[in-house]
Amino acid sequence: MNHSLTRRMAVAWPAALLIALALHSSGRAEASNGLSAYATPVQKYALALEAQTQGDYPAMLTWLRAAAREGHAPAQRMLGIALIGGPALYGASQPADLCEGRQWLLRAASQGGADDVAYALFGRPRDPLTAHCEAA
Repeated sequence: MNHSLTRRMAVAWPAALLIALALHSSGRAEASNGLSAYATPVQKYALALEAQTQGDYPAMLTWLRAAAREGHAPAQRMLGIALIGGPALYGASQPADLCEGRQWLLRAASQGGADDVAYALFGRPRDPLTAHCEAA
């Protein structure tokens, strides 16, 4: 067997196992918390994407927050967008939280991604969202 294939399989199977366990748990908080201790930020982000695909938005947010807290910029960006978009993106199951969403976008932008910087422009000084969050 090819050595690079062996290495890729060694990396991929733990992620596949975590995804299978998460799918089996169907977004239950207690299962998510148990898996969260063992998953890397990249795996947590992958679980968030899978939950989004299944329409399990509470689980998606749980996994995004877990990955975002560990500094995963794509999770920070997606969480910020999900929180700002709220019901417009995910229906009534997800209320909007403009201020928390803005904070996650700024954290993602601080890591220097071009897309993240563009999203963080919502936070420029004269922006109504910034004024709203600073007044709260």
